[in-house]
Amino acid sequence: IGSAVSDLNSLMSQVKIRPHFKDGQPDGIALSNIRSNSIFRKMGLRNGDVLMGVNDQNIQSVDDALGFYNNLKSSNNVSLKIKRRGRLNTIDYTIE
Repeated sequence: IGSAVSDLNSLMSQVKIRPHFKDGQPDGIALSNIRSNSIFRKMGLRNGDVLMGVNDQNIQSVDDALGFYNNLKSSNNVSLKIKRRGRLNTIDYTIE
C-alpha cells in the first residue's frame, strides 16, 4: 500500500470514483472500473462498493477522499467502512 499511494495520478488511473448520494444527501464515494491488478482489488474492494468512511471519519466527497489519501501516506493502520450490495462492512488493514 505504501508504494501504491506514492503516486496519486497512477493510483487514480486504477479506479473511477464518483460521489454517491442517498435520498439526495452525500453518502460516500462509489467505486467502479477497478482494474484487476490494482491496489484497490488487492485491498479487497470491488466495483459497486461505496466507500463511506476511513478511520471513523465519514467520506462524503472527493475532497474527503483526497484528505484520506494524504493521511494514508503516514498511517500504519487503516479501517475502511464500505457498503457492498446494501450491507455495511468494515475492512481493516495494517500498512507495512
